[in-house]
Amino acid sequence: MSDIFQEVDEELRRENVAKLWARYGKYIIALAVLVVVATAGVTQWRQYQLRQREAEGARYVTALNLARQGKEQDAADAFAALAHQAAGGHATLARLEAAALKARAGDIDGAVAAYTALADDGSADPIYRDVATLMAAQYGLKSGDPKAIIANLAPLTSTDNPWHP
Repeated sequence: MSDIFQEVDEELRRENVAKLWARYGKYIIALAVLVVVATAGVTQWRQYQLRQREAEGARYVTALNLARQGKEQDAADAFAALAHQAAGGHATLARLEAAALKARAGDIDGAVAAYTALADDGSADPIYRDVATLMAAQYGLKSGDPKAIIANLAPLTSTDNPWHP
């Protein structure tokens, strides 16, 4: 007797699943396809970003090698191009390197201006802005107004700033 009830229950379940599949099957398939396409899209986007960062890193290394070989002007041009074309950290590092090259070449005013521009750039990471502020102060002490330089360094001397000590 219980066998008959199990068969009837199973047949009802099968009919209900068939009705649900007939009603919602195309939506389930569309959702599955959407999930696969979205996953593929996200993966491709991450690969694209990785390739971009790798290319920026290679250009940065090339510019560093030019600087090490004594080709300061070529290195400065490469860093300037990278600073304008790269995104995020590579652009900031390129700006720091370009300013350092100006200082090494004797263009102290240009280096101070470059460091000050980076320090005032709100899109740069705060730690790099602070480094730029310190470097601008270091080079600006030779020809700049000491009171203005001390005023620029004041935010770095607060107790909650990592540069405080």
